[in-house]
Amino acid sequence: MKLNMKKALLTIALASAVSSAQAATISLTGGDFPYDLGTNPTDENIYSVTHDVQSFYDVFTFNLTSASDTISSAVSLLFPGLGGVGSSYEINNGTLSLFSDPDGDGAAGVNTEIATAGFGDSTGVLAYNNASAGSYYWAVAGDAVGSNGGVYLYSANTAAVVPEPETYAMMLAGLGLIGFIGRRRLAKGASDLFPQGGSGMNFA
Repeated sequence: MKLNMKKALLTIALASAVSSAQAATISLTGGDFPYDLGTNPTDENIYSVTHDVQSFYDVFTFNLTSASDTISSAVSLLFPGLGGVGSSYEINNGTLSLFSDPDGDGAAGVNTEIATAGFGDSTGVLAYNNASAGSYYWAVAGDAVGSNGGVYLYSANTAAVVPEPETYAMMLAGLGLIGFIGRRRLAKGASDLFPQGGSGMNFA
């Protein structure tokens, strides 16, 4: 994944700003869905979702206790194409959708799609105005086709202020980079990431 200098600096700045606000990264897999975001969720949590090679349909349920001017949700693919040729982590045909859920049973019941957007091979942001109180769910769907499957980052917010799509995407990407490096350090140890005499990270 290639980022020019401006975008790279923006990623670092946004990641630092959000990290200072103590945003948490929560790791999920396909077996964790449907996942309940709770009541009036905010973007204080970032969700890192990993899938094996397969098609997926991930449901994030939530409730609004009162009408909201704007609710929003964002997806950012984490390191699309990581690993070079063959794309170790890749997601195709990604969609982000919002559904009303009057029975509060997630995708199991009769629900109405309110809005949807594709997120292609990078990022997607979907916002909906004048949402009434009630039960809803966001659905993230796609095909994990990388040799190791696919990984994406997800965040939702029921506050009125919605960042610009590029800002939201960079925030997710920056947090994902920090979280990914942290997980690799824990899993492999500092000696694997920085072998003696080496000067670079090893993501193999």
